Amino acid sequence: MKDTQDILIEKTTPEGIERFLASDFVEGIGPSYAHRLVEAFGSDTLRILAEDPAKCGEIKGLGEARALKASESLKAIKYPLPLLSFLFSCGVSEMYIDRILGKYRKRAETVILKDPYYMVEDVWQLHFYTADKIGRALGIATDDPRRLQAAIVGAVKHYADDGHLFATVPETLAYASSLTGVSEDEIAKQIDATIDDSRIVRSRGVLYLPVFYNAEKEGAEKLLALAESAPEKVNVSDIPSTDGHGIAYSPMQIDAIKLLLTSPVSVLTGGPGSGKTTVLRAVIDVLEKEGKHVLLCAPTGRAAKRMTSLTGREASTIHRLLGYRQGEGYHRKQLETDVLIIDEGSMMEQVLFNHLLDAVGPGTQVILVGDVDQLPAIGAGDVMRDMIKSPTIPVARLEENFRQEEGSMIAESARAINSGEMPESHPESDFMIIPESTTRRIHDRILSLVAEELPREKGVPSSDILVVTPQQIGPLGAKQLNIDLQQRLNPEGPALKRGESIFRLGDPVMQTSNAKDRGVYNGETGRIVEVNPEEQTLIVEYSDENQSTYKRSELSELTLAYATTVHKLQGCEVNNIVFPVTMTHKPMLYRNLLYTGISRASRLCVLVGEEEALRYAVENATPTIRNSNFRHRLSTELKTP
Repeated sequence: MKDTQDILIEKTTPEGIERFLASDFVEGIGPSYAHRLVEAFGSDTLRILAEDPAKCGEIKGLGEARALKASESLKAIKYPLPLLSFLFSCGVSEMYIDRILGKYRKRAETVILKDPYYMVEDVWQLHFYTADKIGRALGIATDDPRRLQAAIVGAVKHYADDGHLFATVPETLAYASSLTGVSEDEIAKQIDATIDDSRIVRSRGVLYLPVFYNAEKEGAEKLLALAESAPEKVNVSDIPSTDGHGIAYSPMQIDAIKLLLTSPVSVLTGGPGSGKTTVLRAVIDVLEKEGKHVLLCAPTGRAAKRMTSLTGREASTIHRLLGYRQGEGYHRKQLETDVLIIDEGSMMEQVLFNHLLDAVGPGTQVILVGDVDQLPAIGAGDVMRDMIKSPTIPVARLEENFRQEEGSMIAESARAINSGEMPESHPESDFMIIPESTTRRIHDRILSLVAEELPREKGVPSSDILVVTPQQIGPLGAKQLNIDLQQRLNPEGPALKRGESIFRLGDPVMQTSNAKDRGVYNGETGRIVEVNPEEQTLIVEYSDENQSTYKRSELSELTLAYATTVHKLQGCEVNNIVFPVTMTHKPMLYRNLLYTGISRASRLCVLVGEEEALRYAVENATPTIRNSNFRHRLSTELKTP
């Protein structure tokens, strides 16, 4: 009987060995030499390189020293070489190989050979297609129950990736059929087995991944328990008639302050310039005078820093508040506070909200603050909208515009867009619309605006301008704009390269994952202040003067930040924004996306593009409806499990 390594070696291709040798797993080879080695030694390449590097050194241009370095690099790899070369043979990307190995470590061989399809639910962001490449390479049949059940899980996961807490049965079957090429009727026969194996949950006639079912059900129960408790009474008669600057509160603001102070659970919502911060500061002032302990938090580091700046009180990320550690989860089980205030509530995803409620003690007041008209959370769920729609949660809505008198056309334009009206533009104001008619002209004008026009005409340095775009890909997507802006603004100097990405001294960068050991969280931006090509490291300085060193192998944690997507900018405020508006982004041109992007600018917002696209976005008010039963579960009458 063949052992696992024999099976993997048998399934490995010369092309897979070549991709493996050209990857970051092996030092000193690269694509060109990898091709020459495999061309010379074929399927025996890895054995010869490991056992007889001098022979490999005879390859033209490679040399004995480079071959010896590559040989030592192979020997230092802690995972079986047949497994790695097999995964590369299947066409699995290096990023997903890293995730698979990080998840299973020494068990990786066993898991992959027993049921590679189980990785669909086990490995973060791994798609059915990736597992299917491995399964098909191992000869697993198209109608194998393992494959069909993974497709069911993959379909429900697909809807979760799009922000939905559940998928309907017809949605699940249709998507699973498209993944597998197997009929919906055949796949339907596997639903009960997938449920029995606890891989999905059926509730109220729809299908959940267990993590989202638990977050929705438990979160509703906890929130209802808090909403039905009676907080200690606050003396609302002590609310001052003016804020700290002597400006009188409006009647609407007074009503909002009273509602937030007297409700055990409540929501404060309003657009830019509506006075949310003013109301929030008043609420905190009254609570602190009453001797209450108040905790402030937000979903992202940038949002927490902005909350700190606006309220004058320390705010934390939710992850930091709960003692989150990568790979270990949340360590703080109880928050010792009388009142918990959560800013940027539109960004709140269901699982994170449930973790937060887990740590909230009985009788704690909870206030969720945000702009409900912005984009919903990137993760699954629509917590803030569901709370507003539920009959059990009091809501304070602010609908006045207090920035208009200050001459801000940004706030007025955002309000106009939110009302379905075309915004007005003036070249001397803080909101400008620059017409351009083609993708190329829009692209070139954006580069010109950032590099020359706005610094010259508005006195805004290029380093203080962020390009914000609806999409990540395409000629006007964040990825390409970052490359082109880097070439225009910072073309030379010490740099490190990983894959297609180049990180150069002076580049603005963004952290793309939570890294507690660095004290840096997803979405935080900094600037590269040192590059050491010899040590293959660079140092990023973040806005709080925190410096963090990255090895070349860790550069996947970073992305350039000359440009970013609207979704990545949620919860943040930046000084100056340039925003492309084009029909090439038609699938993303929604009113709430345009509204969100514009409302992130505090000093200057410049739209560049086609009037047709701008009008389409303003008129496209198709609501972002997410599959969720959270608001139904917030009804005390709901008894269905």
